[in-house]
Amino acid sequence: MTIAATATALRTRLAKERETTGPATKRVFADFHIHTRFSRDSILTEERFIQAAVERGLTHVAITNHNNVEGAIAVRDKVAEMGLTEKLTVILGEEVSTADGEVVGLFLTKTIPRGLSAKETADEIHRQGGLVSIPHPFDPFRGSHIRGGPLRNLAETARIDCVEVFNCRITLQRHNEEAVEFAKRYGIPGIAASDSHSSFEVAMAFNTLPAFETAEELKAGLADNEWHASRTSIFLHATTRWAVWKNMFDHWRGKRTAAGPILGPAKPEQVQREPVQRPTGAELPAKEKSDE
Repeated sequence: MTIAATATALRTRLAKERETTGPATKRVFADFHIHTRFSRDSILTEERFIQAAVERGLTHVAITNHNNVEGAIAVRDKVAEMGLTEKLTVILGEEVSTADGEVVGLFLTKTIPRGLSAKETADEIHRQGGLVSIPHPFDPFRGSHIRGGPLRNLAETARIDCVEVFNCRITLQRHNEEAVEFAKRYGIPGIAASDSHSSFEVAMAFNTLPAFETAEELKAGLADNEWHASRTSIFLHATTRWAVWKNMFDHWRGKRTAAGPILGPAKPEQVQREPVQRPTGAELPAKEKSDE
């Protein structure tokens, strides 16, 4: 495992690993936590993300926008449109705002409603044939992180498939180290995640592991994962705050953005009373060529 001092050093390592690995070894280079313009705190477009991911050497990416899988579908479809499916595999994911904090689902088939308990969310992820990943579990500077009790309950009932033991956006490294200790205590595989919200952050973390196509193959390969990452500057977090305000302003102006329906958890009772529906085109964020 490697913690690089800079993004440049990390990407140089990724380039070298790709050169020395080669197709015969059947290993891939993956990031499992990425946000695009379908998250209220990002304006990263599909094209800009795909360009950065391919140029920097990623082969597999999980698009995990807040409370929707449509953003991941948009990236997958754009990769196909650009003729890059042989270079970049897109995993449909979602960072779900549960009543107990955020939980990531990988290999999903449809959006999971926000506001359910962490246990209910994990069960729904598995029902869809997906994997449960816990993002930044001990970051006290993010009120959205999962609470201690529900986190331990998921671990003790074997509902967690992997834990982010290194999140590039963690402010203090000791909180990543807490995640490492937690994963070891419960025997859960660890992964690194860039948690990208901007093009600069793409490939600031990557996992080198056996090639996979399905959730089951990924789960099996996580035991042989080697991760590498570099922490982002705290000043880069300002880009997400700017994106939130820009999206909210554009939404106020009548432009379709991710600021509207994706602003936090709904009450479980509301979800049960009003089940989530697939958004219509009019509810999805509009796209501008000027967006990054």
